[in-house]
Amino acid sequence: MDLYEAMRTLPSVKRYKPDPVSDDDIRTILTAATWAPSGGNAQPWEFIVVRDPALKKKLADLYRGGLKFLWDHPRRQGYRELDKRTFQKTMFRKSHHLRDHMEETPVLIVVAMNREKDNLPRYGVLKAIRADSVFTSIMPCIQNLMLAARGLGLGTCLTTALNILEEDAKIALGMPEETQIVALIPLGYPADDFKPVTRIPAEEFTHWDGWRRDRAGDQKGTAE
Repeated sequence: MDLYEAMRTLPSVKRYKPDPVSDDDIRTILTAATWAPSGGNAQPWEFIVVRDPALKKKLADLYRGGLKFLWDHPRRQGYRELDKRTFQKTMFRKSHHLRDHMEETPVLIVVAMNREKDNLPRYGVLKAIRADSVFTSIMPCIQNLMLAARGLGLGTCLTTALNILEEDAKIALGMPEETQIVALIPLGYPADDFKPVTRIPAEEFTHWDGWRRDRAGDQKGTAE
């Protein structure tokens, strides 16, 4: 399908049909994920494909525990609602469904980073940039994964609540110490039809030649 159409109709799918996903489709999706750029071309990604019901249940329980921590955390006492155009309440309602039915998703893919492959500083002040490498090396890979799934008519959702209980999840999965969980991606055929996503117009976020009051590119705008 057209790339722009895939991006325009790439929602966070939180309701899935029970239909199985083929091995070939999973391999196709993960191959496309590896076409993403990474820092120093180190390609430090690792994928764990989970279809075993008992293991999916373990991960789902840990995901729920992490999500509860996030939602109950004291910092949320000062939480403010976002722009109504983000449909935040609808998002939370759908998130509740995914939380309660995570283990019913046909496939769970744990995307991790292998820190033995990142080629980044491990000592001194420069080691701080290693934390940023998750975003520069793994998030493009995840976006490729999600777009490839969309091209095959499959839905995904980028979730990170499992990271809160990462050590328990790594034990359940038998992961080595040098790995770091980045995301848990449910994968399956969506229970609802793909529809164009609703987003605030890009013009409201765009500044030209520096941060400008005028965001539409009018050269007469005043820089802040």
